[in-house]
Amino acid sequence: MFETVSVIGGDLRQLTLARLMKEEGYHVFMYGFDKDIAVDEGLAETDKDFVLGADIIILPVPVTFDGVTINSPYAKEPLTIDELIRNINPSALVFGGQIQPNLKKELEDNHIACRDYLKREELSIKNAVPTAFVI
Repeated sequence: MFETVSVIGGDLRQLTLARLMKEEGYHVFMYGFDKDIAVDEGLAETDKDFVLGADIIILPVPVTFDGVTINSPYAKEPLTIDELIRNINPSALVFGGQIQPNLKKELEDNHIACRDYLKREELSIKNAVPTAFVI
């Protein structure tokens, strides 16, 4: 069963998600939150291989801006998409928001299950409301 969860990159929504999942009893690790932000003790992880070995990997929204690195504004060294594909746990379940078609294809070609959580209408709408207020 799913025991370990890695939250990789993203913004404060990802940090909140990690905290909530930890409260639910999951073993949660975060990667990409080592610059200009305080993360709860025991959540931050700097070993890429370790975080990519998790049962569940949660990527940010959007997963990438440039098609090369995972969206990680708080990372000293963002994870590249190539590193993700090369080193991911082959039995992991990957979640992300606005997964680019080429990344989705690469994951599927490697028999890695992935789901785009922004394809869920209720989440897409709830995400759009705060975004509209920022613009």
